[in-house]
Amino acid sequence: MLVLNITIYIIYRVEELNKKSAKEKLEYLKDKFPHSKILFKVLNFHDNNSITNFFQDVEKDFKSVDILINNAMYGIASPVDKMSFAEFEDGLNGVLSSTFKCCRLVLPLMKKEKKGAIINIASMYGIVAPDWRIYQNNDFDNPVNYGAAKAGIIQLTRYLASYWAKYGIRVNSISPGSFPQEEVIKDTEFHNFLENKTMLGRIGTPEDIKGIIALLASDSSNYITGQNFIIDGGWTAW
Repeated sequence: MLVLNITIYIIYRVEELNKKSAKEKLEYLKDKFPHSKILFKVLNFHDNNSITNFFQDVEKDFKSVDILINNAMYGIASPVDKMSFAEFEDGLNGVLSSTFKCCRLVLPLMKKEKKGAIINIASMYGIVAPDWRIYQNNDFDNPVNYGAAKAGIIQLTRYLASYWAKYGIRVNSISPGSFPQEEVIKDTEFHNFLENKTMLGRIGTPEDIKGIIALLASDSSNYITGQNFIIDGGWTAW
């Protein structure tokens, strides 16, 4: 039996502090990895000082970081013809800028160890445009700043992989396809649309994403960097 003795930091945005799901995930990980240290931290990604102070605390307490997974985001969903300039910029900051800041601040912690793995969560909508036919009879949206920012993450990943390879730091991104939240799949018609867009005929589940995360975080991917992995059930391949 493999016993993991590692330290995991789970980061949530301020807005998610009181969400039941956040606390449930924390307890789940504590039960699943009883020999590891599971820590919970809330950051305000609107505030640069909040992010900077967190990484300073990590350096003080743990000295280094082996793996960074960037998945935090915030932004307002609004139709492109009604989106204000401020809303557009806020969405870019909430996805692309927050990812850059975390990458930039983790650099010194990985650089001194001459190794590290950064995994940035992008999206298939950073590669292809939305099919607006599936949004006609529902209240769901696919904001322009989200796709633009996710495309930026893919290019940021390539750039940092190239620039930081000399430090032994690998940087890759993952572009999930259709992994809708529970409230989304309650709409049966929309759910069916999503399933029919994929070659495999179903939406993605957390089980479908963990394999690529484990690979890119492990030494098994020591020769992989600067790549974007599309996990979409075949959505973008036809």
